Amino acid sequence: MESRLICLTGRGYAEAPSFRRQLAGIALSEGRPDIASVAEYAAGLARRTVCLTLLAGSGSRWVKSLANAVERGGAAAKSEARGFDPARPRGLFPVRDFLLGGERVPVAAYALAAVNGLGRHLIVVRGWEAEIDAEILAPLGIESGDRDFFTQEAPFGKPLGHGDAAWQTRSLWRGADYVVTNFGGDANSRRTILSSLLALDALRAIGTAIDLLLPAAPQDSPAYPIRIDEAGLPRSFGHAKLQGLAQARGPGYTNVGVRAYYAPALLEKAESIRKRYWVEGRGYAIPGNDPEGNEFALDNIDAELAAEGRARILAIGRPEELTPAKSVEDLGAFELAMKSVVAEDSDLRAGPD
Repeated sequence: MESRLICLTGRGYAEAPSFRRQLAGIALSEGRPDIASVAEYAAGLARRTVCLTLLAGSGSRWVKSLANAVERGGAAAKSEARGFDPARPRGLFPVRDFLLGGERVPVAAYALAAVNGLGRHLIVVRGWEAEIDAEILAPLGIESGDRDFFTQEAPFGKPLGHGDAAWQTRSLWRGADYVVTNFGGDANSRRTILSSLLALDALRAIGTAIDLLLPAAPQDSPAYPIRIDEAGLPRSFGHAKLQGLAQARGPGYTNVGVRAYYAPALLEKAESIRKRYWVEGRGYAIPGNDPEGNEFALDNIDAELAAEGRARILAIGRPEELTPAKSVEDLGAFELAMKSVVAEDSDLRAGPD
């Protein structure tokens, strides 16, 4: 009889949402029955995991939205935007606090809280380390000994993608078993990330050939559609911005901005893509990517792993997780999403059962 975990990350992927709250327990019972509890499982796995959070920069869309908020926004938006240095990462912008019981908390506190305690923190930045420590990490109880900052090089005036960030930071996660990646402006769920990490380890423990487990959620006309084959395996990933493709139409599945990698496979692909597609004096020339961007994205690693049958999806993501804070106009929806996500995750804050 096929394991439930294999089924839910294969042909039965559409049934995964029904098991959202049970996934961590299923991973424990099927993959690591010698461990006493999910909490013990998660704690042991944290010692073998690096959580790579991208918190660099502001982005032109964000900076423009700040200026617009000052010019045309309501009183609250004007007040917040006027007092915020546009050079600061947007992850430091204050929003409503559903995490710590205060009034305001930086946007990126939600993403870092979602991975807190699940592995050593590796935070990609473009400066502002002291402010990130003081305004985000210290309130979350993340001490300097539990994290590393890394400044991504920008050889041609701008960073060249999150795949390049993974390649640049490889010496800091090379010895790990797993790497979880997320972004400082996303509406991440701790339950989604914890379940995905445990499921990846459990699948490998029972002999499944898997190097990437991608949390996914249903969405109408996704900009990042996942093509799933008859066996329930992802075979390709659409990316409108990266590849210049039109947005998919109709219902589909998309990733929620989180990835769980087997670290040796991530290293293999990051080094291979760098070797094959780096052009001195220009950047990356990856087939299918926007030739003007010269970027290397994690999506490029995902695409190769999927094409080789080494990736699976775990479709337990919630629609609220697809509500990133990319502009000031997004913040209201982001706050509503985080209110719901944090309420569901509240029973995991002190550690999983």
